[in-house]
Amino acid sequence: MRPDCSYPFRHRYRLTRLGVHFVFVAAFAMVGGALRGFNLLLVLAGLLIGALLIQWRCSRWVISASTISRSLVTEAFANVPFRIRYLVANQSRYLPVWMIRIDDPIESTDSEETATVACGVGIVGPLGSAVTYCGCVVRSRGRYRLGPLSMSTLFPFSLLSARKIVDAQAEFFVYPTLLKLRRGWQQTLATKQGGAAAAARRSGPSEGDFFGLREWQTGDNPKWIHHRATARVGEPIVRQFEQQRQFDACLIVDCCQQSAHRSSHEQAVETAISFAATIVVAMDQSPTSRLVLAVADANPSATAGDKGHGGKAKMLQLLSAAKATLEPNIVQAIDQAVRSAGYAKDLIVISSRDLDDALKSDSNSEQLRSRLRAWSRRGGLCWINVDSAEFQNWLVDQSGQGIYSHRDTRNHLSDWTQENSDVPVS
Repeated sequence: MRPDCSYPFRHRYRLTRLGVHFVFVAAFAMVGGALRGFNLLLVLAGLLIGALLIQWRCSRWVISASTISRSLVTEAFANVPFRIRYLVANQSRYLPVWMIRIDDPIESTDSEETATVACGVGIVGPLGSAVTYCGCVVRSRGRYRLGPLSMSTLFPFSLLSARKIVDAQAEFFVYPTLLKLRRGWQQTLATKQGGAAAAARRSGPSEGDFFGLREWQTGDNPKWIHHRATARVGEPIVRQFEQQRQFDACLIVDCCQQSAHRSSHEQAVETAISFAATIVVAMDQSPTSRLVLAVADANPSATAGDKGHGGKAKMLQLLSAAKATLEPNIVQAIDQAVRSAGYAKDLIVISSRDLDDALKSDSNSEQLRSRLRAWSRRGGLCWINVDSAEFQNWLVDQSGQGIYSHRDTRNHLSDWTQENSDVPVS
């Protein structure tokens, strides 16, 4: 695949510090040779100016003959390294291009923080292409924008920088940080919901003890195929496993920041969002589990987790855009979740406060009581307070670093590193 050349671009040329010194020495030699009549100074000035002209022609040709495109990853999580792929192609039929540097600015759409992705390609042969990767780590969830792309080169003498700026922009989501759940968290959730709640069902997952063979069905994992039985029967035969407990629920994230002046409350909201994202990813691994997610912030919204990668992506994007607020509308979030579900489900609320505090402080406390009453009567209500000591039982010990922590609060767009499949550019 060759890079897309349809984006508009523009060229820029700029002298480097070494190039400025060359111009100064060339001007001094030219003036001194003309005033004093020293031919050697004039020859020196001519050599310096010739080097500048060669630098300009070569760097201009390298940039003009090169095109570039980028490919983003399908999933990016906060505090987890991911890679951006760049493809550089040489349009020249006869000569290679050398020493290409790629700069790709990245900025958050919700704040003014910016950084730059930087990587490079050493050499690309005639009519060839080279792939380079840049490893990135983003510290904070949210929506980010890349671009415009720029290619530059100092080849061959580093006297002048030639740059091509390509107006190719792209947006992507950085999903919340995933937490590490304790083993057996499904049983803990079932207990919280009243043991034999309707949310816990047996539904034939991809894990469990093997106990028999059966015919192939749509949606089965190809790894389950029993090759000897398939060869003997002539039709696909798959292994059948012991059924496991799966969950079918409405997940509500309460983005209540109880105080505008305490960072711990905002941290608790981030923990709730990260915990919800962890449950979404864990439950998406089951082929039969269905989940409806609603975010209760200043502008509540909900989405149904359709089967496949698209459903999980929509829920994670919704969590990425969630905002902490002093007055979350839980009632509206529940109503939207019920409408998206189409039928009654068990309710899991992940919040930074207790249920009693929510009922006391919520402006629609009576409506909230009536919404929760239907689930609480049949044992289908699970309220998880991430700011309580009991929440520690859900997660693996993190060696005293806390349940959730930003490793760098000074700059969320830090730790950009280069990974090249070609010769690196210094």
